[in-house]
Amino acid sequence: MNLRPRAAAIIINDKKELLVLKQKHPKTGFEWWTLPGGGMEPEESVIDTIVREVEEECSVRCRPLRLLYLSEYVDYSINTHHLGMFFLTSIDNPEELKPGFDPEVDEQYIQECRYISEKELKASGIPIFPPVFKDQFWRDLENNFCNHEVYQRGQVSHQNE
Repeated sequence: MNLRPRAAAIIINDKKELLVLKQKHPKTGFEWWTLPGGGMEPEESVIDTIVREVEEECSVRCRPLRLLYLSEYVDYSINTHHLGMFFLTSIDNPEELKPGFDPEVDEQYIQECRYISEKELKASGIPIFPPVFKDQFWRDLENNFCNHEVYQRGQVSHQNE
């Protein structure tokens, strides 16, 4: 089984809005929200991954501050165990935010890079991944991440599903 570690940035502005990427699959048209981040490269640290990914996807430099969530799920259909690390992260120049690019794909998925409120997120009807950012994250944010559940276990996906 393959292990796929991923690191992502949780960036919150002073209005308590979350920085998200709106992505759209170029062939299917499926849309979703996600946080800036991506797969770790060999011999790359979690922090280096976040800095690189935020710069690629949002065109700004960032500083990861602390781990807020650890998520995992197994996808047997592609024989992969996913491990995600989500860090509270700050940026110095939010006025320079703009959609970046994914150098690993020819057709770009990133459509937008912007802050979104809980109300806007839910009204959009567009799913967010991982799902902890739909509801639980907003409650944790309201409580300043005190006594929140760090570990988020995703569902196991079997080949026959």
